Amino acid sequence: MNGTEFELSKELWLECFEEDGKPFVDWYYSERTKHEYALGAFEAGAERPVSMLHIIPMHMRFCGKKRSVGFVAGVCTSPDRRRRGICGELFAHAFRIMRERGFDATVLQPFRTDFYARFGYSTYIVRNEARVSYDRLNRIARPTERPPRIDPDPVKLEKLYRSAMKGYDGASIRGREYFESFIHEYSLPGAVLVTAENGCCAGYPESSGVFRATELFFRPQQDPFVLLPEGYDEYVLPLPADRPVPEGCEAVSTEFSMLAPLKPGFRFGKRPLYGFDRY
Repeated sequence: MNGTEFELSKELWLECFEEDGKPFVDWYYSERTKHEYALGAFEAGAERPVSMLHIIPMHMRFCGKKRSVGFVAGVCTSPDRRRRGICGELFAHAFRIMRERGFDATVLQPFRTDFYARFGYSTYIVRNEARVSYDRLNRIARPTERPPRIDPDPVKLEKLYRSAMKGYDGASIRGREYFESFIHEYSLPGAVLVTAENGCCAGYPESSGVFRATELFFRPQQDPFVLLPEGYDEYVLPLPADRPVPEGCEAVSTEFSMLAPLKPGFRFGKRPLYGFDRY
């Protein structure tokens, strides 16, 4: 997209993902994506796309090696233009572009796995989505066990994240600049960020007193439940599939991320796969 088309594509994002809200979309467009990352489908003469996706360049670690990845995000089509094959055409172009740009693989977070399977994606990260009530949380993580909160610092968060992801493959490689943007995102209205020496929890409150943690990374010795913010009736949080869920918590195995190789010989290692990458 050119600059004008890119700016107008915010309207399509909000039309399809109303729950994100304008503050988040403005942040996302200023800090996560650029017009040269955005691919759109347009009606003749129009500057606002009717369908789009964003190809965000990232680096992830697989088999202990840094690999170049095209992270596909913001896939959407205006409701009155769906079921016409437009999205399929966009993906055909997107795969060609990603190969031309030299990406080793492409990843995305699916809203429905069968939709993206038709384009060649398959699930590579499965994780537990745990749900716990406030009463149960207080039995698992008593207030006296909660670690002291510290001010968010991008350098500390980078080191903490690197420590938390050390035993896993498939997560993005994040630096100080990323965590500066991360702190900005979770300082937006409605977002919540909790940081401690040994862990970080970030997320958004939902309706009916539910808090959903979208990121929860911590050092191996840290109990993740003590990082959750207080004041909610219920909590939903992500946990690695290989980490035991405390007794009394509901847990559902969820397909979180999908991947399609772009180069021959791309493979996974023996380490478990885990990550938090969204959008």
